[in-house]
Amino acid sequence: MSSSSDCSGTNVLQESSSSDSKNADLLQEYIHAFIISKVVFSACELNVFDVLAGSEVPLPLTAISELLGTSIRGTEILLDACVGLKLLKADNQNGEVLYKNTELAHRYLRKTSSKSLFSSIIHYSPNVFRKMDLLTDSVKQGIPVCKMQHGNPEDAFFNLYRSEEQMIEFLQCMESSWLLFDKEAVMSAFDLSSFKIICDLGGGTGTLAKVCDAMYPTSSVILYDLPEIIQVTQEHFISKGDNRISFQKGNFFKDPLPDADLFILSRILHDWDDDTCLKLLKKIYMACKPGDGVLIIEMLLNEDRTGPLIAQLTSILMLVVTDGKERTLSAFKTLLETAGFKDIQLGANGKIMEVILARK
Repeated sequence: MSSSSDCSGTNVLQESSSSDSKNADLLQEYIHAFIISKVVFSACELNVFDVLAGSEVPLPLTAISELLGTSIRGTEILLDACVGLKLLKADNQNGEVLYKNTELAHRYLRKTSSKSLFSSIIHYSPNVFRKMDLLTDSVKQGIPVCKMQHGNPEDAFFNLYRSEEQMIEFLQCMESSWLLFDKEAVMSAFDLSSFKIICDLGGGTGTLAKVCDAMYPTSSVILYDLPEIIQVTQEHFISKGDNRISFQKGNFFKDPLPDADLFILSRILHDWDDDTCLKLLKKIYMACKPGDGVLIIEMLLNEDRTGPLIAQLTSILMLVVTDGKERTLSAFKTLLETAGFKDIQLGANGKIMEVILARK
């Protein structure tokens, strides 16, 4: 009897010890996560992956250090961390370690890759990472960092649009982020062919306008954005093959909206508080004829707030850099119904970006 009790107690202790170890490992992962981000940012800023891609053979530490113009000590530590993160491969040949890109880095972290996320990373490093240091203050005050630092500017994008260079960097970030989402699947969540004039409000670089133009050749597509955004987009992001897309300059809060059958709001509403979202949705509703609609593309939080984690973390980002947040489907339904919309449907997308269609 005593022996059985001892065994049972030992098993409980072992299970408890195993659970404690897993919990400790998980917390260590969380605590050090910011270091992982900064390793990726720094490696991109130093052009580590482009330098290695430019060589036909793996390179030794000394050669990489010389090409980067960095110290031997710092370069070695950074490269080894990249190996641990599976961004680089290390091969020890006769006592000398040679480094090369993994397929992951080759595909997503080189500047010249067609699937490059380099622009997003270069934008996040100075513009987002540093702001996260003030997350505690944003939680306390409920406002983004820019409003703490710049005396409550008109909106949270004040800093991003101060110069053409910053604007291009931000737009490149938005453009490259679509590589993480299947834009064709997003725009296929509903059959939009019945809408003959489609307007992408705040359409930025025209990513979705181009997809709409390709998928719905019998529809006209309008890209609507601020005058400075339209100018930069036409100069840097639109090719001759996109000549069917028309452009209209304006501020969708202040200026008249185009005549359209469908208005797209892609990753727009998560930038704003409920009152501002409602103001915009009511304006769209008034611009719609019966049967016209609005297509909302956003991440969705689970109704029970259990996830998905990417949406929860993006909501943290919205807290720090905008007035908005990520929302549940029911929250969007409430906003849409209050604005007057009916027949609210969730598209069968199942991706990170979900699609909601509502009609007047």
